[in-house]
Amino acid sequence: MENPVFPKLGFGLGFRPAHFSYIEEHAPPIDWFEIISENYMESEGRARTMLESIMERYPVVMHGVSLSIGTLDPINSDYLKSLKKLIGFVQPPWISDHLCWTGIAHKNTHDLLPVPYTEEALKHIVSRIRQVQEILERPIVLENPSTYLEFTCSAMTEWDFIAAMADESGCGLLLDVNNIYVSCYNHRWDPKTYIDAMPLDRVAQIHLAGHTNKGTHIVDTHDDHVIDEVWTMYRYVIERAGRPVSTMIEWDDNIPDFPIVMEELEKARKWASAKEGPTEMPSFKSFRDNIRPSEHVTPLAEEMEDMQGAILSGQGEAMKPDLRIVPKPDFAPEEQIGVYITGYRLRLFDIVHQDYPALRERLGEKEFARLLDAYIEATPSTSYNAARYCERFPAFIKEHGPDPFAHELAVLETEISRMFDAPESPVLSLEDLAGLTPESFMDLTLKARKALKLFAFSYPVNAYFQAVMDEHHPAEPQAAPSYLALYRHEDEIWRLDLEEREFMVLSGLFAGLPVGEALAAVLPENSEENEEILLNVQNWFSRWMGNGLLAKVA
Repeated sequence: MENPVFPKLGFGLGFRPAHFSYIEEHAPPIDWFEIISENYMESEGRARTMLESIMERYPVVMHGVSLSIGTLDPINSDYLKSLKKLIGFVQPPWISDHLCWTGIAHKNTHDLLPVPYTEEALKHIVSRIRQVQEILERPIVLENPSTYLEFTCSAMTEWDFIAAMADESGCGLLLDVNNIYVSCYNHRWDPKTYIDAMPLDRVAQIHLAGHTNKGTHIVDTHDDHVIDEVWTMYRYVIERAGRPVSTMIEWDDNIPDFPIVMEELEKARKWASAKEGPTEMPSFKSFRDNIRPSEHVTPLAEEMEDMQGAILSGQGEAMKPDLRIVPKPDFAPEEQIGVYITGYRLRLFDIVHQDYPALRERLGEKEFARLLDAYIEATPSTSYNAARYCERFPAFIKEHGPDPFAHELAVLETEISRMFDAPESPVLSLEDLAGLTPESFMDLTLKARKALKLFAFSYPVNAYFQAVMDEHHPAEPQAAPSYLALYRHEDEIWRLDLEEREFMVLSGLFAGLPVGEALAAVLPENSEENEEILLNVQNWFSRWMGNGLLAKVA
């Protein structure tokens, strides 16, 4: 197949929101940034605002983690539709993802799972790549994986599989040099043999990152500096390619201050142009003679079903590891699948844990962890967007938590986390209401801003939440009705306590009632309180306008 042509961008970094303020203030001399596509595909909030700001100064490349090119599920048309929409907005020089699968049967492990290197898998993945490229109307770029197990049914090496995949599908390649090191260490492959077999003319981009060495195996954690052996391999790749290749640093966990990541990028510039330095490639003692030949080739569907079953259930034996996984010295097959089982639970635990500080305070860390572990066991993820995994957590707490107050805390904190992605709408101003008569105002239909929700709680949930945010340790409150408007304004989340009748008026307005009808619904007939209520209404409207609760109307 004809080689796709990719521009040479120079040296870039993975964009991380923690660095946004520094980038805004200092405009560092970076050639380009890479974003994680999924973080921006369903967001109209602060994430999109930051992206727009970065795009004003730098080229942006899109890198995905959920295309799941190897899955046997039908192509996710909703995912590709959202991805294509983001492509239209960003106009990236290329888009990339991984040679992997993330789940089957509409479940998602949020991990980059390995594929067996068989003719069946190759044929399937090439077909999928062609379909995706046709839908997106451009070649895609796929990254070599970091893996923690080998399938005994594999009939070819990883490098031969990737080379054939690129040639037959016409896709480009993202060469992650750290991933090569990780996989070669884990499986005792030869890095030089791997790199020499790569069709480097198809490489659009190079990744460099740190990892965590566990002794028996390495985990690709992206949480540290690039090690010397990987730098040596990177230099070898550049020499073999015979041309500049766009290169970037990934740092996704334990993220340091921006200047430290910038120093790592400067190392890449130096190694790419180095004429002197270490040249000896890392070498790992092979144990290929220890591999027992597989008695039969397992169908791809069966391999995936059993691997996912083991991960979701936490039972490694569900994969039949002694039959399916190549044994390694000091790293038994059940331990290899155990890396994926543990990673799945830790990943989902971290996703949920960070969003519920008030619920953790209410339950205590030990009880919160117990409930969260139970939630993970009972609730497989079904969305490519990991942030949406929290959406069913309040219902779980309602059923399994200690009381209604814990459930209401879960509801509030879930909505706070989701509110960051909701689109903002223009705010109603006094100028919009100019010229209205009292009669026409009463006939007016007012709407909530898009990033706004109203809540009626049976406990003082917001007061408890605020106390936790103030680093206090509040006592469990007594039951008492409370009302709240939660909304986003200028990319900040706000919480406004409401009176009961105020809540009722807003609920009526946001249900589509004209102003007059919404007010009439809360005014008692022939009541001496009406004059006082109408005075309160004036104060409410003033507060709603001042706090930006109402959406602009024509």
